Amino acid sequence: MKKLLFFTVLSCALFLGNAQNNAYYNRMQHIFGNINKSKVTTGYLKEFGIRFNEIEAYNGVLNTNNVVDKTQWQSLYSSLYTMRIGSVAESMTAPNMVFDNLETQQNNSTQDVLFAAQYYAYQQYKDKAVSNGDVKVIKDRIYDVKGRNPYDTKTIFAVSPLKKQLQGNTFTFKLPSSLIYTNSSSTLNQVQIDFDDGNGYQTVTLNSAQNITYTSGGEKELRVKFSYSNGTKLYSQSKIWVDYISSGGSNQARFNGFGLLFNEEPITGNPYQGSSTTGLVTVELAPGHTQLTKPLIVVEGFDPNNSFDYDSLINFNNPGGLLVDIIAGAGFNSLNQAIEDEDYDLVFVDFENSTDFIQRNAYMLEAVIDWVNNQKVGNEQNVVLGMSMGGLVARYALRDMEINGETHDTKLYISHDTPHQGANVPLAFQAFVRHLVGEEIGIPVFFSLFDINIVDLSDEIPGLEEGLALLRTPAAQQMLTYQLQGTGDNVSVDNTTLYSSFLTEYSTMGYPQQNGIRNIAIANGSECGTPLEFNPYDKLVDINVRVDLPFFVTNIALAILNGLSVNPLKALSSLLSTDTDIKAQFRLRALPSQQSKQIYKGKIFIEKTILFLVDVEEPLIDEERLNSLSSMLPLDNASGGIFDLEGFANLPQELDQYVLERQFNFIPTYSSLDIGSGTQTIGIRDLNKTYSPLSPPRAPKDVPFDNFFTNDLNSEQHIQFTLNNGNWLIEELDDDNEEGFYSCASNCPNDLPLVIIGSDQICNSSSETYYVNNLRPGVLVNWSVSPTGGFTLTQNGNSATLTPTGYFGGRATLTAFIETDCNDVEIAKEIQTGSQRPIIYGKDGEQIASFSFCTLHYGYINFTTPSSAFEWEWNQVSGNFNMLTTYNNAQFFSYQPTSGIVTVRTRDNCGWSVPTFLVIEFTNCSDGGDFDNFRLAQNPIKNDNLEIVETAVINSNVDTAYTIDDNTKVTIKLFDFSGNLLKTKKRTRNLVDGKYQLNTSEFPNGKYFLKIIHNNTEQVFQIILDK
Repeated sequence: MKKLLFFTVLSCALFLGNAQNNAYYNRMQHIFGNINKSKVTTGYLKEFGIRFNEIEAYNGVLNTNNVVDKTQWQSLYSSLYTMRIGSVAESMTAPNMVFDNLETQQNNSTQDVLFAAQYYAYQQYKDKAVSNGDVKVIKDRIYDVKGRNPYDTKTIFAVSPLKKQLQGNTFTFKLPSSLIYTNSSSTLNQVQIDFDDGNGYQTVTLNSAQNITYTSGGEKELRVKFSYSNGTKLYSQSKIWVDYISSGGSNQARFNGFGLLFNEEPITGNPYQGSSTTGLVTVELAPGHTQLTKPLIVVEGFDPNNSFDYDSLINFNNPGGLLVDIIAGAGFNSLNQAIEDEDYDLVFVDFENSTDFIQRNAYMLEAVIDWVNNQKVGNEQNVVLGMSMGGLVARYALRDMEINGETHDTKLYISHDTPHQGANVPLAFQAFVRHLVGEEIGIPVFFSLFDINIVDLSDEIPGLEEGLALLRTPAAQQMLTYQLQGTGDNVSVDNTTLYSSFLTEYSTMGYPQQNGIRNIAIANGSECGTPLEFNPYDKLVDINVRVDLPFFVTNIALAILNGLSVNPLKALSSLLSTDTDIKAQFRLRALPSQQSKQIYKGKIFIEKTILFLVDVEEPLIDEERLNSLSSMLPLDNASGGIFDLEGFANLPQELDQYVLERQFNFIPTYSSLDIGSGTQTIGIRDLNKTYSPLSPPRAPKDVPFDNFFTNDLNSEQHIQFTLNNGNWLIEELDDDNEEGFYSCASNCPNDLPLVIIGSDQICNSSSETYYVNNLRPGVLVNWSVSPTGGFTLTQNGNSATLTPTGYFGGRATLTAFIETDCNDVEIAKEIQTGSQRPIIYGKDGEQIASFSFCTLHYGYINFTTPSSAFEWEWNQVSGNFNMLTTYNNAQFFSYQPTSGIVTVRTRDNCGWSVPTFLVIEFTNCSDGGDFDNFRLAQNPIKNDNLEIVETAVINSNVDTAYTIDDNTKVTIKLFDFSGNLLKTKKRTRNLVDGKYQLNTSEFPNGKYFLKIIHNNTEQVFQIILDK
């Protein structure tokens, strides 16, 4: 897609706004109204004009700051035009006429590249013109001094190619004499150009073609030398980008573009709304084929500059190119080769006009499919792959043929990051371009009493005009979710009908169905729904500097507009000049989350100082602001096929501090997967949701494709083929009837709707079978159960059967391990073996088995687990308190401090459970209690010796003469949580320090009950061993 930032610029512009500003005119009249214009012998005065660029750098001497391209060339010419004063330069051709001439000559030329040159002398005030007495400045007015010349003469020299990207290896260059603009009377004796082909400077004849062959691609530095009769030698430098294609083809067994069966065969479709369009079809056969036998029809995407062609498809690895490795680290096995290995014949459909109505291009594709079916031999059915907008065209064409009773003979439709529910370009970028499109700069000429337009910004920045044209194209309006209308200071949100009417028609048609055709999709968005690394309403661009306006706009706005094409123009390295008269203030923000907020604010004004004394600051383009609507979703940072500025343009380092975000979401994942088939309202939760082939989303917001691919953790560039989606595609294209599958859902397992289905309880005399719900069929699942000795586990395909062995009762964990391309996804389920005993859980998730109540108050215990119990049994084992029970509830009361043990068990479908032991304790809450004769020195217990302390001994309240036997012994008993007695120790009462120890080294960590018996009184503790 070649201009996504011209997709940024995507919307219906109704008119051009002319925003001329008299403030600058008036200021110039005030400053220069009294000078003698005849002293400006060149007709150009720098201080009088507007420096759109650092004109001083382009002085005919090579330096790092004067690389020139067509945009820079035009900004220099426009700067000169604004500098005209007096009558000497009155006849200078207006910029728009010159720029139209450049465009016309290049378009009509039989040569690959034309050059344009300009060489002008101009004047500027001397640095010390005021202090030397050459001029006077009184109240910001400049006055000449008789007999004094206040001016220095300077030079502007620039030569630029009119194209900056070439594809191939051998090209023709020409410098027409009609494209040399100058005010010099000297004779040009010689032109020499170093084409960066290894041959140094070569003499070039004006109006004659020069053939140049390159042996490699990339950025090429061109240097031009002009030699004049008066001895003057001037130099200029520029750059081009060469997408290198060898003339000999490749020795690798892959599609290479040689020996084509058909090369750009024109095929025209039926009329749509009274007009037809044409496609250019290129066919390359697989090895051994002499006729079209097994067609893979590839439909290109939105390509307004027609720069993506068959060579782009087969020879490049950038977005849309098939020359990507699909064996990691191999470097020799590409997707191109793998497709050829599957014996496919490649049929490439190149739109003659990709910006036309999608329906019109779909009718053209129907004609192509009919043509393919008439050409091919054998019984192989077609495969149709549509990239980006090409996926819309292909789906519409196939389904329309079915509706009209035609046979398309297609077995597989492949959608590659196609905007089934719309595309996104940040509204702030759209506003930026629309604000500048159509703006005019008017300045005084010859001190007349009226303004004349000397510069259109669309002349200074040619891409703006192209962007406006794209805004008006039907295809652009049919695809972009959020759009604007108007230009200049009349930009507003556009609720376009073309977008909504097309989507309604498109979703109503549905998907191809004929003869069991499979519909599959590659989405470049994240499987886990990972958003981009910025937030809604974050700043995208924030600028407040002096700036080379054409350079700034080209590198920021138009770099994004460049994204609509799958084969964008390469941005050539250059340098941002901040030594100009233009100051820009722009702030561009991402869409907020369904809020009305300001997302764009921008203005441009002139700021300069004349003769170090006179300050000029006047508006050049009025401020424009734009707010989002509260209904708008925050699409800019959502998961989806990415537009990456740096993937299309090497932004200069000088812009790093201004361009804060280099990526945005172009095709949301919900759109490329057509979530809900276009019939469901998309909400915020759908933007960054997990869309995993391992566990596809459920209806009504399901994926209508038979199979789909999403990238693992992060989103990828729009329509980029990769190692992973390339291998997935080959699995779908091969003849082994196995579907492609790729998932790294282990990166986001908690977001998957995967659940183990089966009973929560297994009786000891039965078995239960379990499976994972919402899981893609055919995915391998491994099972385990813990504890291992309590069950027999039988795995049957992707299900598992558990049979209790009788050696374990209680809670068990069944885990499903689902294999993915990254790590296993683990899904667990808690299962009760046998009857479940009653349990009360605390806020920390731990069991509670000890309850403390106040005397003379009622205490209550209420069980909610197990919910499946239909009979409850309570038993008071010990303790002098009252208990009243009803099903799962118990009420307790005591007049005096006491403690004891209560057991409770339940009966469910598996019978009676083991009892749960509860410790009940009553204390006197009014005076701090008088029952706790013993306490634990530590709980949890951190070592092997449990220490008990008798508080009565420590407080010296023990009657040492008391000799009854029961009073001289302390009995310590340890129980597990099921009431089983584990250990008993009797100790003689310790009247020295009241300390007793129980060795617990043989017991594992966990929860236990401790009972202390002394003088016919029992005291019970819940303890934790944590050694």
